[in-house]
Amino acid sequence: MDTTRKAVKKPKVKRSPRVALTIPPDALAALRDLANATKKPVSSVIAEFLVEMAPQFHDIAKLVRLTQAGRTSAAKKVLRHMIGNAAAEIATSSQPELFKTKP
Repeated sequence: MDTTRKAVKKPKVKRSPRVALTIPPDALAALRDLANATKKPVSSVIAEFLVEMAPQFHDIAKLVRLTQAGRTSAAKKVLRHMIGNAAAEIATSSQPELFKTKP
């Protein structure tokens, strides 16, 4: 009779990378206020905000690279795209009844 047991491997939990932030007291107060209002941890509020803003961060990086390279017309095109997307987001969120699909 074999009494040896095989070790059971636990599945590895994939975690997102962590970043340490130092922020001004007034920004922390605003984040705490929002976290309190939404009943979420401050870290969750920050993470959700960053996730939502990721596409804009990419656009801003592209805009900076184009500007640094002197490609102003291409940079203006990216900026117009960013402003257009922002305006569309504002319009659809402030007046959702206008943008509902009709049956």
